[in-house]
Amino acid sequence: MQNYLSHPTLDDYVINPMGMAVVDGNGKAQTYNSDNKAAHTREAYSTKRIVNDYLSSKEGHAFVNYIYSRGKELIEIKGTGAGDLGQGVVAAILHNGLEGVILSNYEGKTFTYHVADFARQYHLDQDSAMEYVLAHEFSHAAGNYSEREAEGMIKEFFLEQAGKSEGSEKARYQKLAEVAGEREQQAKYQEN
Repeated sequence: MQNYLSHPTLDDYVINPMGMAVVDGNGKAQTYNSDNKAAHTREAYSTKRIVNDYLSSKEGHAFVNYIYSRGKELIEIKGTGAGDLGQGVVAAILHNGLEGVILSNYEGKTFTYHVADFARQYHLDQDSAMEYVLAHEFSHAAGNYSEREAEGMIKEFFLEQAGKSEGSEKARYQKLAEVAGEREQQAKYQEN
């Protein structure tokens, strides 16, 4: 993406013709290239609630604290939305290195549908899959731009959480770290 010297508007993030809606920090929705404005807008508000719930949860707080403990900073999240991101994609972050928007994939199906599909693929429960997906996007927001870097950060985070946990919570975080490790290796292989 281009580097912006001034504060970009959400219009600056639309670099392709995908349909999407974004809810800004004031709760106002705007659609871009949408052939189904009502559905994109509805899903954008739903995604905003999900992201806000994650950020206010103990899991979200733990991951944000982990980011800062590693000397990284988050870009400013200017909005949350839903867009037609393509087959096999669950979520994405569009950014310029300073600020950006987090998007769930809509493509005619809800974010929770795509997360459930991800959960089935990696044998995770729905809540763990949602935590994984959101941690992954916030890892990108912390400057881990490649998939390998993003997966590496969340793998280390999940391993640290497993080390602080016991019983089923420990097993859950070990499984999340295992998935991140697998995806990190896939990304590394694809880079070569």
